[in-house]
Amino acid sequence: ETDKQLSLSLLNTSREDFNTAHAISAHSLITMSKYALPLLSCQYDHDHDHDGESDDHDDDGIGIRSPSITTLSYLGATRAVSNYNIMGPAKASLESIVRGLAFELSPPPHRIRVNAVSAGPVNTLSARGIKDFGILRSQVEGRSMLRRSVTGEEVGNVVDFVASGKASGITGQVLFCDGGYSSVG
Repeated sequence: ETDKQLSLSLLNTSREDFNTAHAISAHSLITMSKYALPLLSCQYDHDHDHDGESDDHDDDGIGIRSPSITTLSYLGATRAVSNYNIMGPAKASLESIVRGLAFELSPPPHRIRVNAVSAGPVNTLSARGIKDFGILRSQVEGRSMLRRSVTGEEVGNVVDFVASGKASGITGQVLFCDGGYSSVG
């Protein structure tokens, strides 16, 4: 995501900027998944048919061993967000790719879960490229159920959970970590 792409209005987005935003924010998940497939597929014991039942557990002893791919998204994938511009359609594309990859990779022989975590506005380098990001963050803080922004650590905790065997039954989903803003904002 470049500052140029984030500063352009959606109507004035060139084909090149559109393609760049989608390549970085959406297609990169396909590329990464393709290269990760041999490594992640090796984690599953293909010689033992689990038939949905398993005594194999994660390192923490809870949940089924279940390789996963998790990406980050944002509410702008499903709602119009001021100054988010081309990144909204790019994140919508990303979330659709999550569902498509989950459909392809979750069944045997791969058994790889694919999910997204949609974080609230966290003060990152990319977020600072959004015009009036501070105003957006303040609005979310004022309207979210928790009346505050989420932290990077909280988002990381959700990603950790989704990637763990404790979430072995979750695939093809977008989980929100935004203090409840997506439900009321």
